[in-house]
Amino acid sequence: MIPAALIGTLAVSRLGAIHAVVFGGFAPASLAQRIDASKPVVILTASCGIDGAKPPMAYKPFITEAIALSSHKPAKTIIWQRDQLRWGNVDRQNGQRNWQRLVTSATIRGLKAACVPVKSSDGVYIIYTSGTTGLPKGVLREAGGHAVGLHLSISYLFGIHGPGDVMFCASDIGWVVGHSYILYAPLLTGAATVLFEGKPVGTPDAGTFWRIIEEYKVNTLFTAPTALRAIRRDDPENRMLKKVGERGGLKTLNALFLAGERSEPSIITMYQELLQNYGAPGANVIDNWWSSESGSPISGVALVPHAGKDRKTKNRDVEPLGIKPGSAGKAMPGFDVRIVDDLGKEVQKGKMGNIVLAMPLAPTGFRTLWQDEERFYKGYLKRFEGKWIDTGDAGMIDEDGYIHVMSRADDIINVAAHRFSTGKPPPFH
Repeated sequence: MIPAALIGTLAVSRLGAIHAVVFGGFAPASLAQRIDASKPVVILTASCGIDGAKPPMAYKPFITEAIALSSHKPAKTIIWQRDQLRWGNVDRQNGQRNWQRLVTSATIRGLKAACVPVKSSDGVYIIYTSGTTGLPKGVLREAGGHAVGLHLSISYLFGIHGPGDVMFCASDIGWVVGHSYILYAPLLTGAATVLFEGKPVGTPDAGTFWRIIEEYKVNTLFTAPTALRAIRRDDPENRMLKKVGERGGLKTLNALFLAGERSEPSIITMYQELLQNYGAPGANVIDNWWSSESGSPISGVALVPHAGKDRKTKNRDVEPLGIKPGSAGKAMPGFDVRIVDDLGKEVQKGKMGNIVLAMPLAPTGFRTLWQDEERFYKGYLKRFEGKWIDTGDAGMIDEDGYIHVMSRADDIINVAAHRFSTGKPPPFH
């Protein structure tokens, strides 16, 4: 999670090529799997990764072993040398190159690659998500829909409209969340993005997020419930948040967005109270739900629900919908969310079932898997005979239209003809 990772990704997009990002320190066998699946011509890497207070982790052994294991051999490996731990003996004969030296050489020679136009249906990136067979599924994102959908969602849902606004997405570009809201969406709208290498605790303490918000005047924070649980564990009285809040350091924060797993109502309620006391006027904690396949939130509560026609509107008189702790909000534009039984028939409001999507999807939604149309059909369409896209999640839509994502569909327990999930929905209000 260094600037070079974003710069390299944007450079690939500028060339009209497709990128596939994986996490730092990826196991060689898994990395080899992805190399064989996507067949890259170049690997971009740092010399090491830093994980909290642990010593730097050398990436050279992972990458060299992965290339040895894979059938496909990338022509080049370009290495960003980090000062904390360098990649020793760059092997030029086997295609290894020093990133910084390449940049210096190109600058001296006045070389600059032109921006390559692409069709709206051309691929931007592949993001791998684990499959039930253990083989990764390569979700392919397309250029036109990706740009249009993110440009809408960053404004409509997240309240980030352009220059002067600051987005802090505390994720990793190995996740789809990082692709969408660390990298592309803020920059598409002209806003600033905060790139953070570290953990919510231990780098150096449980006040890290709150100090970043204060220092960079962050307007929207996007993180996972797991991060807030870790902070609560280390600072159960919220002393560090209150310390920053009492000096006005959180007054720019309009919202805290949560995604990646189900948020228990207690954590939403706790942070909602804290934001009311220390955040911007009307600040909210908003749960949202989406996936690698959707590319942007399927559901949530829009901060600027009236911005569909004028995304840069300064009118803030329209209040967002109410928050229901335990719910992932309402369907976002372009996503038609339904609850069906195992035969694909829609069920009544308030009843548990399979969460599916009607077609077509919103612009950011995938249309295929990378070079595997058959698996795309079998994995997402076959179960309901092409009528619905199967999300693999289970839950319900309540009487007010709020979506409650309770568990993965295969976690549903059938007891005496009743369906129970591993999560528990809140009572209707």
